Amino acid sequence: MDKTTIIYNAVGTLMVMFQSGAFPAQVATTIIKRVEGDTIPSDSWSLGNRLLMVSQGTNDARGFRQWQEVDRYVKKGSKAIYIFAPLTKKVTEKDKVTGEESERIIVVGFRPIPIFRYEDTDGEILPKFDYAPKTYPPFFDVAEKLGLSVSYQPLRSKYLGRYTPSTKTIELCSEDAPVYYHELSHAVHNTFVDLKTYDKDKAEIVAEFSACVLCELSGISGYQWQGCKYIERYCGAADKPEIVLKKIMGVLNDVEKIVSIVLDATKDKLPTQVTIKGGN
Repeated sequence: MDKTTIIYNAVGTLMVMFQSGAFPAQVATTIIKRVEGDTIPSDSWSLGNRLLMVSQGTNDARGFRQWQEVDRYVKKGSKAIYIFAPLTKKVTEKDKVTGEESERIIVVGFRPIPIFRYEDTDGEILPKFDYAPKTYPPFFDVAEKLGLSVSYQPLRSKYLGRYTPSTKTIELCSEDAPVYYHELSHAVHNTFVDLKTYDKDKAEIVAEFSACVLCELSGISGYQWQGCKYIERYCGAADKPEIVLKKIMGVLNDVEKIVSIVLDATKDKLPTQVTIKGGN
């Protein structure tokens, strides 16, 4: 069976599922958890501050003295990035009914705190913890061929996976193949569109449906329902399969191109056949 037919049949199978709602039994999403001893200062920060850190292209940023404590030193000329610490104030309040007074702490503002990225320091090598999976997902070789760097790490923010176009890196906080497929699809998509200017909701639909197709080609069952719900969110169409299918039809050319590039780049054995299942 030729590649085009394989992709066509896999897409057809998924479209039938998405339309009918007849999905395989769901599988739980797994996350990578920290091992003992693997802690960094940012673990205690607010989610907003952690997002400020990762948006600057690093997973570890600390204050000047914090780096000195681990025998690392900020490189000359490095520029600080900033997180924000709350300014608090103790106030006394009187209960309107009982007249009783009580004290509570309120936030009255924020002050910037300079921190420096790990990449802007030199010195002792920090302990490294290996979170790489024992078995990599199918099509993992495609990332290297596209010049992508893939790393596995514990869940530190709200994302299970992240693709950064500027550094051509994929960070994964789950060993699940669909998470890798989603980020890989973003990376492949970025080779023929500019994701910086591409509609963000549309990009998520493309990446997620591409991931579903790659799951189908890999024989991975149980993810399709999650994929459908994810796409529904970016379509703004909860439980409206007709709208979801219309949105998917609008991006199918990009999806087929992504999957085709992946299949061309991999050494993994392709399925001998993928047949359209079910239907109304």
